[in-house]
Amino acid sequence: MERRNSTEDATTVSVTVERRIAAPPEVVWDAIADIDVTETIVPGCETLDFGVDRDHVQAGDEGTATISIGIGPVSPSFETDVTVAGREYPEMELVASGAAAGSTFDTTATLILAETDSEELTDVTWDATATVSGRVELFSGALKPVVGEVAQRFFEKLETHVTERPD
Repeated sequence: MERRNSTEDATTVSVTVERRIAAPPEVVWDAIADIDVTETIVPGCETLDFGVDRDHVQAGDEGTATISIGIGPVSPSFETDVTVAGREYPEMELVASGAAAGSTFDTTATLILAETDSEELTDVTWDATATVSGRVELFSGALKPVVGEVAQRFFEKLETHVTERPD
């Protein structure tokens, strides 16, 4: 995959999303590391493959994904390299780079879980910084709201998954 060597003429956006999930921290932690679950709850994720013979990612795992996202009138399908840069409870860090026709992105995202006063609730904070270039950059004003909306949809799907689990 071709990558830009500099951030010249690129746009960087940072987004923080906080969400309270109606599930215990260990259930949320298990779900966000489960490869099959993640593939189904990441909005626009068409494929996710870490090439490992286990259900959950670990720090150092490297994989690929195909993710489609609509930004303005463009809906590129990014071929993406994903690395689990860190995974030690309560924090997971991901690094991803992707390319689609005329666009590239590089991002770092951190998920942090926090216990609440209730054992059945988990506060999750997602911080992400992305640098984009190419056609997608033309719609840079829409990037932050779109990334925030994608994160919200991810958390809605995550919450649905963890709250509909069998007891």
